[in-house]
This record gives sequence, C-alpha cells and structure tokens, in this order.
Amino acid sequence: MRAKQISAHMLLRKLKNRRMVIWGAGRKLDGVFQKFKAYHFEKHVDYIVDNRQEMWKTTRLLGDTQVPVRSPQYMRGHISRETIIVIMIKEYSEVEKQLRGYKELRHNRIYRCPEYHYLLEKKMKDMIAGQPLGNTVMFQGEGDNRENALALYEYMSEHGMLKKYRIVWICNHPKNFSRVRHVDYIDRNLYAKIPTLSDICKDEYYRYTARYLYYENWTIPKRRNGQTAVYLKHGTFMLKNVKGKIYISEDADGAICTSRNYADLAVEQESIAKEKLIICGSPRLDFLYKKKDVLRTLKLWEPDKKYILWLPTLRQSKNVNRNDVKHTAPLGIPLIKSGAELELLEKYLDKAGMKLLIKPHPHQDLSVYKIGDYKNIVFILQDTLDRHDFTIHSLMRETDALISDYSSIAFDYMLLDRPIAYTVDDMEDYTIGFSVDNPFDYMPGEKLYVCEDMLVFLNHVKEGMDLFAGQRRKVRDYIHEYQDDKNCERFLQIMGMC
Repeated sequence: MRAKQISAHMLLRKLKNRRMVIWGAGRKLDGVFQKFKAYHFEKHVDYIVDNRQEMWKTTRLLGDTQVPVRSPQYMRGHISRETIIVIMIKEYSEVEKQLRGYKELRHNRIYRCPEYHYLLEKKMKDMIAGQPLGNTVMFQGEGDNRENALALYEYMSEHGMLKKYRIVWICNHPKNFSRVRHVDYIDRNLYAKIPTLSDICKDEYYRYTARYLYYENWTIPKRRNGQTAVYLKHGTFMLKNVKGKIYISEDADGAICTSRNYADLAVEQESIAKEKLIICGSPRLDFLYKKKDVLRTLKLWEPDKKYILWLPTLRQSKNVNRNDVKHTAPLGIPLIKSGAELELLEKYLDKAGMKLLIKPHPHQDLSVYKIGDYKNIVFILQDTLDRHDFTIHSLMRETDALISDYSSIAFDYMLLDRPIAYTVDDMEDYTIGFSVDNPFDYMPGEKLYVCEDMLVFLNHVKEGMDLFAGQRRKVRDYIHEYQDDKNCERFLQIMGMC
C-alpha cells in the first residue's frame, strides 16, 4: 500500500461519488485548503485523523465547516472501503507505513496531499521558467484597466508601440474585453477559482516572460532577474497618512513621484528607497489635456451650464471591513445633513444654471447613501466610466470647479487652474490622519463645514470669483514638477522604451 501523488483536479474528480478522510491536523492541512479553497474539499471530508492525543475530540475549521479530529483507532472502525484517505503532513512516509499495518484499510485508496492543480503543472512551469524575456509589458491598474496603466496603454497604442511591445492586462473580467492584436488579458482571480491547465500555462508564461511589470495598487511580483517592476502609484501627493498601508515590494525598481519637493515625504509614507523614486508626472494626468466628450457621451451635456464635480474620498469600504470616519453622515455623504438641505441645494443649482456631479470613490459602500433622484444633482459611478473607457481625469477636464476633501485627486485638479473647495465637516472624525502637520497648508480653497458654505462657494463659481487662485498655484507648483501632457512619453523614455 503506497500513497500516490495526486493533483487537486484529479482528487476532485475521484471524490465525485466518494467521501474523504484526512490524515494530519497541522499546518500542511491549512496550506492545502487555503491554496485550493475554490475546490471546496471540505464538503467531502468525514473527519480528520491525527496521532496526537491532545487533538482528539477537537475540531478544525475547513472552509466554513467545522470538521472533527479523531484517533487512528476511531478511523479503523469508522471508515467505508470506498472512502479515500489523503495524507496531509510533510513526512508522509511514516504515516504510509502506519497505514500499511491496518488490515481494515487494505481496500482504501491512499494519496499524498495535492501540491499542484494538475500533475503536469510543475513540469510545465519549469519549462516556462526557462523561456527568454520578451518585449512584454504587464499592466495591473486600479480596477480592470484604469488610471496610470490605461494612460500608458493608450499612449503606446496611439504611437504605434504595440508593434514592438505586447501588452498583458491583469484584470478581474478578461472576457469583458474585445480582442485586440498584441493585447492579452489574464485573470487576477485565477486561483480563487478552479483554473484550467491552459489558463495556468498562459498566466505563468506571461509572468515569467514579461520584461516590464507596471502596477498601481496590487503588486506584480518579479519571477526572475531582468524584469523591471515599477509602482505607478494610485494618488499623487499623500495628504492622508498612508504609512504602513501602502506596500511597495522590496524588489520594485521604482515608484513615480511627481516632484523632488516632497520626495522625503514619499520615502516616509511609501517605505521606498529615495534613489528608486522616478521624478515624473503621473501618466493619468495626460487625460486632463485630452478631449474625450465624457458629458456628451453620458448625455449630461447642456449648453450654458456650469458643471461642479464633487469627489468624496473613501469613507466606508464596500470590499473590506474598513471605516475611515468615526461616524457615518446622516445621508451617507459629507456636509449634507437632511433632505431639506438637498432640496435647498437642488433649487439653487437649478436657478444658477449648474449641475453638481457626484462621483463616489470606486470602493465606497454606496448603501450608506440616502439620496433620491434630482435633476441637477447627478451621481456618476465608476462602472459607468469604465464601460466607456473614461477615467475620472477625463471627466475632470470638462468641469468648472471641484469639491474635494482629503483626497489626493484635488492635487491633480490643480493643473486645470480652476476653483477648488474642501468639505471638512468630518475632519476631526477622520481616523486615518494626515501625513503633514497642517493639512490646510495643502488645501488651497474654500473650506465647507455646512451646506450653506457650499452654496456660497457655488455662488462664487457662478460669479467667476476664484478666491484661492494664488495659494492654489503655489501648491500646484510644489506638487507638480511637470505641468504638461507629456507624462506618458516622459515615463516611457525614462524606462528606455521609446
């Protein structure tokens, strides 16, 4: 009786009409169930066997199922001959020898715990690892294809660079993208489901052969020497305290920083060596200078209207248990305390010939928002922009003023040289804190504490009054070493790609 090696995929097939007993309640068990979580092996487990007496009559959580731990003697009297035994400890040979002494198990199939999804996987990965690096650029943006990564891709496409470079996007929904020559897509969540061998091969091939790894929030780990990894960054200047919250891999070759002026702050907040900073404007800022007709496409354009963009930063996350403020606003959105204030705001906008465009943070939990439908107060969701391959910067370009708060997006808007106001009514409730001693030094605009303050700001915009223009330009010049539409070109030149 020898324990055969088995793959996760083959084990799942063999368990179709059978049950399973696991030998070993240690760390190996945890690792296997975490790695192959999508297979839901826990549905087939009767119990776990362990030689350690202190483990007997305890339970282990596998997936969402509590599974009992039993003794070897219990197993000998409580197992069907059709039940599969899987050894999930590192030193399987000792257990194999022990099992051979149990005559009751002579008909049971015994396997070593799966290490790979498919038995061919290791051989295939070894072959791929030997392939040479190619002119492949792997992008991982904020979302499926957004922000800095999208700006670089569009520049490369428009300037004929796809003839030389192959683009690979790591995204959530590869099937949503139409096929373009020299562009491919791999699934960010491939191993959170049951992958096919061909999908694994494709994923591994690109990760081993891509020469350039450019990412925003999620790291693309290097697989070999010769690869160049750069953190493209999600925001610009870190007004929020993100120290310990942003992870830049130690093997990263660089990270974008828009000015030497705050390089020391970038080093502190992002935990990266100063010599790795790439002084270059964020590629996404090029969208501020590029006409996209966002409002017309979204059927929001009206002649002679002024458009005010409100970009509340993340406060309650929809994806993780995260709440960046101590208290949730009555209507979910800052500043507005009641339906009566919303009605007042709507009437003012209508009379002034304005539209207020509210674009929530992509990760904001929208269930906290309690705002009805209004003619002049319009919500624009990230999914809407994504469907049209628009970024928030393309929308910003078509607006007359911005309402922000603690978000770094306000620093990008400064390049347009238009009025900015800041909602600060929950500043003392803001739990993340700030990267600088006096945040107001970096918030050059009217401060809004109550709804009436917003009405005053809107009236100033209507009358063409820009009260903080001088201070805003000083902050802009401090934050942005470059103030043009050449950021993509500049970055690619620095990387030696054009």
